Amino acid sequence: MNDFTAIRRRHTARAFGTFVAVGAASVALLGLAGTAHAAGFSLKEQSAAALGNAFAGATAGAEDVTYMFFNPAGMIRQSDNQVGAVANYIMVQGETDNAATSPSVLGEATSGDAAEDALVPAAYGMWSLSPDLKIGVGVNVPFGLSTQYSTTWAGRLHTVESAIQAINVNPAVAYRLTPQLSVGVGLQIQSFDVTLSNMAGAAPGSPLAEITGDDWGFGATAGLLYEPSPDTRIGVGYRSQIAHTLEGDLTIGGSLITPIEANFTSPDTVSVGAYHAYNDNLAVMADIVWTRWSSFDELRVTTPGGAIVSLTPEDWEDVWFFALGATYKLNDTVSLRGGMAYDQSPIPDNRRTPRLTDEDRIWTSIGAQFRPSANVTIDAGYAHLFIKDSTVNLPAGYSTPPLPAMTA
Repeated sequence: MNDFTAIRRRHTARAFGTFVAVGAASVALLGLAGTAHAAGFSLKEQSAAALGNAFAGATAGAEDVTYMFFNPAGMIRQSDNQVGAVANYIMVQGETDNAATSPSVLGEATSGDAAEDALVPAAYGMWSLSPDLKIGVGVNVPFGLSTQYSTTWAGRLHTVESAIQAINVNPAVAYRLTPQLSVGVGLQIQSFDVTLSNMAGAAPGSPLAEITGDDWGFGATAGLLYEPSPDTRIGVGYRSQIAHTLEGDLTIGGSLITPIEANFTSPDTVSVGAYHAYNDNLAVMADIVWTRWSSFDELRVTTPGGAIVSLTPEDWEDVWFFALGATYKLNDTVSLRGGMAYDQSPIPDNRRTPRLTDEDRIWTSIGAQFRPSANVTIDAGYAHLFIKDSTVNLPAGYSTPPLPAMTA
């Protein structure tokens, strides 16, 4: 087993989001891909309008059908049938300097930009059965990670490729209980795919060891929307954990070594948001989100018989997200958005690995809305994330899967 140290992992991230909503009763589904952008490997980019406000007010804003991802009760504020398509392009930069192992493994000390850019789309549809009853469906990518290192860099015994992608289908219903209070509930149907690889030896020409696995899991969503006045609303949203038993294979040099299994439970989230319109032109909003990443305590890969193939301690921590934003309506056609947020990383310093060198981040966002007609709305948003430099220092005996690839 080799000690591994990677110093000065630099991060920046940018995201562009565009949303188009049309009053019709059909949904166009898009190809789905993802890369880590929010804390851990979660993805917040589910709404271009909310992106423009740094996701402040996402739980209470209920401005269009895309807000159902954060709070299904918000659909009650949409008066007509609605479809929407969101396209986010995420540009992430991450470079590791001064990478070294002990005993020494020859290779590049600088990894280059290992983080991969990605298109992260989403699609939504909502049907208004009555003023007090709405049903909808969303297709999203709530989790994603994509990093790719050279097969000759110094940390190649710890990681070459890490790819995680979850695709969520989320049917939901919203009902108005009273003029002020609405509720929403929904189902999460989630596929989860993982690929992890690293070199099986330090010598030139060593084979690549790769673990792949996938699974389908099920969970729930729920929300409340309280409107004490026409200008103010308060929202509460919940997305449940989803337990997965990933099944797949361990291969080395392309040859099957053994089938594998691994358990992973995605975190549940609780969000509270507020929205207040000061006048016909200016609205302010805020959100607080708690994510239970402590559910990810280890990554244990076994054979179907229970023999351990790889065991990586994770010990991730529960985290908070805080956001403030504002929207200013220039006229009946154009509105401008802005926001800032603080996003905690769930990864303890002593558990950070080169697969995901996550750190705390600050969001700054701007956006605009254009309404060319009564039936069409176009939102565009841009966010720049300032992410702290991080340090990776893996002690002797620390395993990064797959274990067979960790031996020279």
